[in-house]
Amino acid sequence: MLALVCLAAYFLTVGGIPGRITLIEGNTKEIQLGRPLDLRTTTSGLELLPFNGGVKLVSLSQGESSLEVRLWDLIPLKRMIVSVVPEVRVFPGGHSIGVLLPSGGVVVIGHYPIIGPDGSWHYPAREAGIEVGDVILRINGQAINSKSQVERTIDDIGRSGRQAELNILRNSKKITVRLKPVPVYDESLSDEAEVSIGEKETYYRLGIWVRENAAGVGTLSFYHPTSGLYCALGHVITDVSTNREMDVTSGMIVTAQILGIHQGSHGQPGEKIGSFSGEEDIIGTIERNTKFGIFGRLNTKPVNPHFSEPIPVALADEVVPGPAYLYTVLQEDRIEQFQVEIQRVTRQTSPQIKGLVVRVTDPRLLSMTGGIVQGMSGSPIIQNNKLAGVLTHVFVSDQTRGYGVLAEWLVRDAGFMLPQDEYLGILDQPALSR
Repeated sequence: MLALVCLAAYFLTVGGIPGRITLIEGNTKEIQLGRPLDLRTTTSGLELLPFNGGVKLVSLSQGESSLEVRLWDLIPLKRMIVSVVPEVRVFPGGHSIGVLLPSGGVVVIGHYPIIGPDGSWHYPAREAGIEVGDVILRINGQAINSKSQVERTIDDIGRSGRQAELNILRNSKKITVRLKPVPVYDESLSDEAEVSIGEKETYYRLGIWVRENAAGVGTLSFYHPTSGLYCALGHVITDVSTNREMDVTSGMIVTAQILGIHQGSHGQPGEKIGSFSGEEDIIGTIERNTKFGIFGRLNTKPVNPHFSEPIPVALADEVVPGPAYLYTVLQEDRIEQFQVEIQRVTRQTSPQIKGLVVRVTDPRLLSMTGGIVQGMSGSPIIQNNKLAGVLTHVFVSDQTRGYGVLAEWLVRDAGFMLPQDEYLGILDQPALSR
């Protein structure tokens, strides 16, 4: 019985050891192990030093190392992977930004049927392969920028008896679709159906609903001081009409001013009321739209007065429940520091969203906004002078609380925790202008 109890205790100890550990190059980590448990490795990237109660892991070089937890140095019980990565330092954001999506093209948001001359229903666009979420860039070589332009162009093509050639952007790929517009008859001019079809007004359509591309206001999360790579928003940009991820690879970010705050009510989040001029205030380009936000490269260095030097990015297991600070703009372009509490940290070993639950505790922020509002998405969260995470969503039922994503997943998605040669390739970019 005593032996069984001891073995059960050892297996509980082994069960509490994570299967994957990330270490900053040059740092150490202590693993608590009791005899007769021990650690063994066959790789050269780690040094194992015994200490009272366990083993200390000393990272020697970047890369992955394999460890085994053994019983009596004979029986393997568990395999561990230790990933040694470079230390990443970034400037926290907090700046309000405007997101300018591509000005060219209109977005397909739906299909509708057309009753043709034969009395049957037609879906010409859908039957030709046009999908909801497609961006129509050109029709018969003519650049398209508005809904009314689509209607006029298609009507002209239909009246001439020609075929419409649509140049479309779908999932960052350009495709061409060809189809004939279908005539629609306006019966509003007929008097109790006494007017023949030939006397009714005719116009041509494709059977699609479209809208112009849009823009919005968000928050810069962080940027790398040398390469100029940045992250913003903390979540993917989706089309509210189609609920699909938007293609923003030719978009831009610009400086924005916050003119006021619209406080929310129960079940209805508030929002920042922002303004930006447009292309004359461009500070960067958008290269990717991911579940963790938008990523791109800055062409000018924005200043955060709270940070004169870049700060380290916290690894996922370094973030703990407790006090922290949120940086965001509530008036004009002034970044302010506000007190928050990290209430819960979800222990994640791979990139996922909603790793943090954050509660606003700062009296001034609560009085001005009521809590978390739209436009704060992307605001950096700092704990122990490290970038711990980024605010992403508000709880609709409690606007003082919201979700955040762990900063480690953001810098991984940006490419800063790649193998050393690839990582240095990212950093070997021209310095930003000031």
